[in-house]
Amino acid sequence: MPDLSEFIGAIVQETARARMLSDLESIRIAETYYQDMYLKNLPIPHFKMPEVTIEMPVAVKQINPPDGSVTNSTLLSKMRTRIKDDMNKFLLRALLALKQDALLAKGLTLRTLPNRTAKLVSAQETELAKRVTASCQSIVDVVFKNKDYTDANTMPLRLTRLADDLEIMLSRELTANYLDYIGTEKGKVNEDVLNSILRMSREMFLDSVTFLMKVDETTLEIISGTTDLINLGDIKYLTTIKITMREQDYEWTIGEGVDGGVEERRLMVE
Repeated sequence: MPDLSEFIGAIVQETARARMLSDLESIRIAETYYQDMYLKNLPIPHFKMPEVTIEMPVAVKQINPPDGSVTNSTLLSKMRTRIKDDMNKFLLRALLALKQDALLAKGLTLRTLPNRTAKLVSAQETELAKRVTASCQSIVDVVFKNKDYTDANTMPLRLTRLADDLEIMLSRELTANYLDYIGTEKGKVNEDVLNSILRMSREMFLDSVTFLMKVDETTLEIISGTTDLINLGDIKYLTTIKITMREQDYEWTIGEGVDGGVEERRLMVE
């Protein structure tokens, strides 16, 4: 059974995804308009959702109190281990896919990558596996030396900053030590291949740490499935949740880092 927070989070996530799919469709329509001598002079359809209200029946199954086992220190330790292990698996499979066919990189996604390359991982790839393991360990060690991630008294909630740091280190590692996989025939970095791997690595990172960010606190376990609610048989056990979501747009901005350091990307409200 899901927690109430997971249930509401899924609703919000799906609503945001609906808006994204709408924007993608608007871009497709914009391209069509541009190619037509008459349509290109007309405004392009684009829909927004200023406000969405959803009402849902749920039943409370039980309340789970915190057990006090999660601390900032243990969270950081788990995060380091999880990122290192997942990056190791991802990078090995990505490089094996490139070895099979460099053109695969443009069409690969994080979710299809493991399935398409599973058969390539064999005893013959032991040497590459050792290289990748050492690289991932080095990347994680360097990134987590930052004081933002070593102080056990602070919660590392700046996931975008952490993702940027990991991406920068991975890019350097690939460029320096894996040119035989991501390079062109002239010995230069294939930017398309590199950017494809970095894009998927960022998705991998977010998938890896999201589940760890759930703080140890009281949770409300609910029953939300239609069949389960029907089987309760008595409406008096139901609670109605009404959620109203108002749209707020964000955009990426580039700003100077602390003390004039590396530029940082920030999400700002439009």
